Amino acid sequence: MSPIVDAPPTTRQSAADSIEAILQIEKEDRQELALLHRVFHAIGAFFGTIHFIVSQCVLIAVWIALHEVYPRHAWAVDPFPYPLLATFLSIEAVLLTSCVLIRQNAMDRTAERRDHIELQINLLAEKEATRALHLLGRIADHLQVPDTRDSEHDELAKETPVEVIARDAKAREGREH
Repeated sequence: MSPIVDAPPTTRQSAADSIEAILQIEKEDRQELALLHRVFHAIGAFFGTIHFIVSQCVLIAVWIALHEVYPRHAWAVDPFPYPLLATFLSIEAVLLTSCVLIRQNAMDRTAERRDHIELQINLLAEKEATRALHLLGRIADHLQVPDTRDSEHDELAKETPVEVIARDAKAREGREH
C-alpha cells in the first residue's frame, strides 16, 4: 500500500491554521497603526496592571514622605495639601482615560471584525447544512427509503431567510429597550 500523498488536513490542524491566519491579520493591523497609536496602546495596556497601581502608590507615598520629612528643602515645592501633586494626578487621570479609551476602541474594532467573520462562517455553515439536508432527501428518494420526513425536516431543508431573521432580531431588540 502506498501512503496517501495529498491527505486532507485534520480538523484540528485546519482550525489551528484558521486561528493562526486570524491572529496574523490582527498582528498586521497592529503593525499598520501609527507609532503614536501603538504607544497609546502600550500605555493603556500597562495602566490595567497591578504593576501600575503599585508604582503609582509608591510614587505618591514617596512624594508625600519627601515633602513631609524635608518640608523646607529647595526641591520641596508642594506643601500640604499637595496642590501640585493633585494637579499632576488630575492631568494623569485625563491622559490615562484617553489612552484606555483609544485602546478600547481598537479592541472594539477587532471584536466587530471577529463578529463579522463569525457571522459569515455561521451563514456559510447554515447554507451547507441546508444543502446537505436537501441532498440527503434526494438520495433517500432515489434509494426509495421509506418517507420519514416531517414538517421540521422540510423546514430545515429550506434556505434560511437571513434578512428576515436579522430584521426580526432587530425588532425584538427594539422592543426590549
